Amino acid sequence: MQISTSVFYDTASRRMTALTGKANALQVQISTGKKLTNPSDDAAAAAQVAEFDRRDADDVVYKTNLTLAGSLLQQADTTLGQIGNQVQKALELTTQAANGTLSDANRASVGDQLASIRDALVGLANSKDARGLPLFGAAAGTDAVTMTNGRYSYSQANVSEIPIADGQTVDVSVGADRVFKAGANDDTLNVLNTLVTALKTGGSDVGATIKDAMDKLHAANDNVATVQASVGAREARVELQQGLQQAASTDRAQLRSSIEDADPVATITQLQQTMTVLQATQASFTKLTSLSLFDYLK
Repeated sequence: MQISTSVFYDTASRRMTALTGKANALQVQISTGKKLTNPSDDAAAAAQVAEFDRRDADDVVYKTNLTLAGSLLQQADTTLGQIGNQVQKALELTTQAANGTLSDANRASVGDQLASIRDALVGLANSKDARGLPLFGAAAGTDAVTMTNGRYSYSQANVSEIPIADGQTVDVSVGADRVFKAGANDDTLNVLNTLVTALKTGGSDVGATIKDAMDKLHAANDNVATVQASVGAREARVELQQGLQQAASTDRAQLRSSIEDADPVATITQLQQTMTVLQATQASFTKLTSLSLFDYLK
């Protein structure tokens, strides 16, 4: 019988090297808690983990965008509510002014109150958002409301869409013209301006001016409510997307864990089994290599 010593040594060496490598890999998994330490360990799983990394990075950006969009829309919603309250007060005062028993002095007093409301509306219209830009003005920084030649003019906001998910954006812009113009001739601030002048100066046509203002302020009140509802709907959409993003992030983390994380109990058990086989292999190799030719012939 011919015994190949080199084959015996090579086979035993490869066997022990493989077991040692497996034991080392298992020890790394136990120390790191990850069963994927190199892409070569499982190419398909590594590709999935890389995709999770990309989506997590995108989510960081979308989360920031959602927070900003929610903040801007909430500020617009709150300010529109305040504008609506002021328009409602103006409508109530205009209704009082329509009372035929009021004297010119009483109407002039109402005119002063309406002037204060008009000025408050201009202040609200020119509010700044969280970025320091006009809340209802153009993105370039133009004020929402300006006075030119005795009349108020309104800037139209540029469409400001913020990405909130893959292929999804939300418009956070609200133009002053949309807020204060209920129709072609229903211009809230200029209506109030005309009404204030009429109430303070009096005259035979003051009644017609009051009636016209009442009709237009009713329309203005409805218009502000409509714009506010639109902003509220966008707020709700942002909140919904935030919830969906959080749920997707949680699901992705769980799936990632199932692919990437090592099971401590199973890994330790596998390491113990591997070490047992390695020790047995080493013991057998040591015993066999110590045998002499006479031992084989016995």
